[in-house]
Amino acid sequence: MDMRPNGPQIAVFIDFENVALSAEANLGDFDVATVMDLLRTRGRLLIKRAYGDWGRFQRYRRPMLENGIDLIQLYAVGMQQKNRADVRLAIDALETVFTRPNIDIYAIVSGDSDFTELTHKLRDHGKYTIGIGLRAATSDLLRRACDEFIFYETLVAEELDDISDELQLPDPRDLLRRAMNIAVQKGEVPIFAGRLKQLMLGLDSSFSEANYGYPQFRAFLEAHRDLITIEDQGMQVYVSAYRPPAPPAVATAVVALPAGDLRAPVASPAEIGHEPVMAAAAPPPAAAKPAADVGLRYRGFLRDAGLRVVEQGTRQQVLADFLAIFQARPEPLSLNAAADLLKDRYDAENALTQKVAVSDVMRLLLMSGALEFAGGQGGCAAPVRCDEALVLDQLIFACDSVFVWRLVEGGVQVYPDQLLPVLYDASADIARVTALCRDLVERRMIVPNGDSYLIAPEQISRLLQREGLAMPANDLTKVTWPPAEPITAIIAEKLFHEGSELRQKDFAGSSQRYLQAARVQLEALRAGQPRAGFDDLKWYLASYCSVKAGHAFVSGNYTEAAPYYLAFFSLAQEADSVWPRIQRLVNPMASYYFAIAGKQLNEAVPPNLGKSPASQVAIRIHNHPSALVADAWERAVARLVEVNMGIVRQVHKELSAQLGSAAQADRGSVAGQAGQNTARIERTRAFLADLIARHEG
Repeated sequence: MDMRPNGPQIAVFIDFENVALSAEANLGDFDVATVMDLLRTRGRLLIKRAYGDWGRFQRYRRPMLENGIDLIQLYAVGMQQKNRADVRLAIDALETVFTRPNIDIYAIVSGDSDFTELTHKLRDHGKYTIGIGLRAATSDLLRRACDEFIFYETLVAEELDDISDELQLPDPRDLLRRAMNIAVQKGEVPIFAGRLKQLMLGLDSSFSEANYGYPQFRAFLEAHRDLITIEDQGMQVYVSAYRPPAPPAVATAVVALPAGDLRAPVASPAEIGHEPVMAAAAPPPAAAKPAADVGLRYRGFLRDAGLRVVEQGTRQQVLADFLAIFQARPEPLSLNAAADLLKDRYDAENALTQKVAVSDVMRLLLMSGALEFAGGQGGCAAPVRCDEALVLDQLIFACDSVFVWRLVEGGVQVYPDQLLPVLYDASADIARVTALCRDLVERRMIVPNGDSYLIAPEQISRLLQREGLAMPANDLTKVTWPPAEPITAIIAEKLFHEGSELRQKDFAGSSQRYLQAARVQLEALRAGQPRAGFDDLKWYLASYCSVKAGHAFVSGNYTEAAPYYLAFFSLAQEADSVWPRIQRLVNPMASYYFAIAGKQLNEAVPPNLGKSPASQVAIRIHNHPSALVADAWERAVARLVEVNMGIVRQVHKELSAQLGSAAQADRGSVAGQAGQNTARIERTRAFLADLIARHEG
């Protein structure tokens, strides 16, 4: 691979239908920005092309264009539409080999085995190949053919540890040891870091530091200093066998802080579970507040929770522009539509900083509670009802409160003086943060706990009384947990991970562990334990409901399955903090829920429900040959819209986007079939449109 001074030059080819449909079936919307950000760490992206029917995938057009990706339109015509993208992509990639010899790396974003031979041919011409795809939709032939393969799941997962077994990732420590042994045997130590990675890839092509959450190979090596020693020689990094560091001449007081964990107060070494190494016998002075770098860890927690802290001035400018657009337009406007208008405006003004901040500010607005949405349920696609009394200061205050609420909800200790420089500039007064906290206390969302805050008991009660949660709330009152286990958030997390390990092989055992985890977390919250996160309680409950519903479905107990699906959807609210964790499960859960209408009547339903877009299942069930099935599906969706309008809106949006593609396909169909597919989609879309309109009032 030709390493140029400004890095390798990369061509990216995306088989969009392959990855988008697989992502939607398993993980939610395909996150193209995350994929492109990963590839940018590997070099300079010169060619970026995505192949698909962009009438069908219309909602992805903006993020694709924002990442500078050329959209190659391939209309879906008849039954031979699948391979058209494969052939065009392969032709373009090989043409690039001969017309652009400066390209060093070819990234193929797909899991289709049809690209195996293309990958072999690219390597024949000396090109380095990177594959990116979903495990469930990736051929082992393609994975092994690539120089390096990255699983998409690892780029978007909340916790990589939870999915490493499911993805069957290689043990990175074992690969590192084996590669170092090879280097030692060949006499190549100290070995150049890039060469070491090539040895690891030779042992297993599915190794990639990105698969384990590391942005660069250097970061991966840094995390394994117990196995190797890193040496910087000029601008190059070399790796040798592990050499233990020399002991320090004089022992000094050292307290190891748990990186990134603010869920318990860091007041003393005993509280964080580390014994200090003391130069004298005197005990260390107790610290009343966290370490000085707590602001960085606040930012890290919020960023990981999907709430990146935008600089104060930019945040307020975007809110001011949003309010101006919102109040100037007579018709209702959704947050998605407002975001598009703002991005177009900032594009025209070349205001890149504000444009980048739009998505973050829209998330704050959605969670703030300051806006009234049609239908009473917040969502980015829901029309916002105009409130002429709404003023900018109120909007800013409500959005700033979201940061405080999210920290407390996550079990993080909030100290106003430490949070102040995170949210505001140097001239801000501590009174701004204390006012946010006081407002949340008055609204009975949080309660004081010394000089910090805890989740208010009223919030727990409201959750358990939420529409659709009657069955899991009742289950919580009956479940018992292992008597030897204490009631702590750590034990709840342990039970949750046990449930995750059982999920693929023992539905009953998994649901029991999830329910126990939720009960222990509930009691920890009620006891006011600082580490206990309210968001974790919702996540544990959602996991329980999903497994309980799945167990009932596969057992044929559809009467029991339906309320647990609805309970899950009740928790999967887009405006809730737990949404980023739950989002990837929504599509498969909706597909199975829709299929109950046929299963209850012992009628045939679409195969591969968990991997089919919910919108496609909706079309097939609603247009079932049996009118009884269609009627049952309509009743099921009517129940769904009561607890979660966002899912119904999303299915309606996808069906609307498919109409243009369906019409094109119908024009290419044989006589007598034209218009059938379009009519089926329109029938289901029209039913959902009417249902949404009635609930929006």
